[in-house]
Amino acid sequence: MNILISTIFGIDSYSRGIMPDLLQSMIDENPSAKIFYLTNSHSFDICYFNIEKKHEVCYRCTTGIKNTLKLVEGKFTHLKIKDIVTREDKDAAEAFFIDKPIIEFEHTYENFEVGAATISTYISRTRDRELENVDQAFVKELAVNALSLYLGMKRFLKKENIDLVYNFNGRHEYVRAVMKAAIANKIDCYNVERARTEGYIEYFKNVLPHNILNKKSAVEDFWEKSPLSLEEKEKTGANFFSRQKSGESIIFPSFTRKMTLGNTPEIAMNGNKNIVVFSSSDDELAALGEEFKNPFFKDQLEGLQYLAHLVGEQLKEYNLIIRMHPNLAGVKKGFVNGIKELHLSYPNVSVVFPESNVDSYALMDLANKIVSFGSTTGLEANFKRLPVILLGKSFYFYSDVAHIPRDRSQILELLKEDLKPRPLLDTLKFGFYYISGGKKAKYYYEGNDVNGIFFKGHRVHNFTLLQRIKAKIIQLAYHKLNLRLYF
Repeated sequence: MNILISTIFGIDSYSRGIMPDLLQSMIDENPSAKIFYLTNSHSFDICYFNIEKKHEVCYRCTTGIKNTLKLVEGKFTHLKIKDIVTREDKDAAEAFFIDKPIIEFEHTYENFEVGAATISTYISRTRDRELENVDQAFVKELAVNALSLYLGMKRFLKKENIDLVYNFNGRHEYVRAVMKAAIANKIDCYNVERARTEGYIEYFKNVLPHNILNKKSAVEDFWEKSPLSLEEKEKTGANFFSRQKSGESIIFPSFTRKMTLGNTPEIAMNGNKNIVVFSSSDDELAALGEEFKNPFFKDQLEGLQYLAHLVGEQLKEYNLIIRMHPNLAGVKKGFVNGIKELHLSYPNVSVVFPESNVDSYALMDLANKIVSFGSTTGLEANFKRLPVILLGKSFYFYSDVAHIPRDRSQILELLKEDLKPRPLLDTLKFGFYYISGGKKAKYYYEGNDVNGIFFKGHRVHNFTLLQRIKAKIIQLAYHKLNLRLYF
């Protein structure tokens, strides 16, 4: 068997611990296999984790990979992107984009959505979901690199008769190129992703981790195949929501510690019924592409404006309280400012800014209805037996968790109606999956702090004193003298 393990990103990513674990596991399980391990290793000097082309970042990434691979036992071939991509590949990629001064979502080469994958990176890194101030030179360089990798990868997979590809995540341009090259060659590609803390990972066969129907199927299968009793599964699923509320980060970052216990906005106590909206990070959803495209509105801002108008004009006995996602703190973009201004529109409309220390759970306790645009608060609200109206895509969009309007015209009806919460079962299934799903890695472990990624008990990346000195010299040489040094 011939196997390719692709881990393009070697720094500031869970892949730096997960993919070496996969490499060692594949060697253990397939000692006679021919295994290739692909990294960027300064083949491209720009990537998701180094959009400013900082030379010291490339050095730390490349050196960290070398340090980690010294811990791997057994035979494998370490490849770099520059070992696969030729000048002809780069020329062909540049020719494809020569008449495309602006990179757009629709730009596709064969089966590779190079435009969407590249813009996904741009939005994630800049949070410019409106694509208002796009640095086209930066985006185009990423796109050209990605397409050249796709072309070189297709040829490599065929030449080496690769039977199986493992890839990290698959969403962004370089890793999407690997996935699409494998699929173009009719080779199964498993996108690998972190499932939760303490070293659990997931595998997604020929789809991105963000595929909603695939996630729903995984949640259902995990529930059905569990040997636990129904009572035990329900108890475990409920435990996820209890731990999430307490501030523990199991899968998603918890913002509970930034809240003041019991703190709620004054408007929530004015005698009106409360419709509480928990917004999502709209830029993050935009970066996920068509899979998470809002079925009712152009974007979340339009949806919130629509809600403010409905409640302000036609439901004056209600308050509309919009709790902005804390992850939007510090983001100075048009869509964020547009939401913040909604409290000026009507006296019964209030906006809780992302920087606020308002207690989201205490606010939820004062709600008569919850409106979600896809965040996990929709699951949490249904767990608390509150009726939830879902107005955006989410992993629970096709599950029985929330009331989903058939179209925009039904939203007012749902806001007026005396809704009951949806059944609890599907919500508990998600909680059960989030707290106990995924496969336990053998060599990879994730600690509780941001640097706590371990492989075989060694912190990744744990640089020597000499390596740290070299990184500092490279940094100073480049930023003070504009010199690019290589060690």
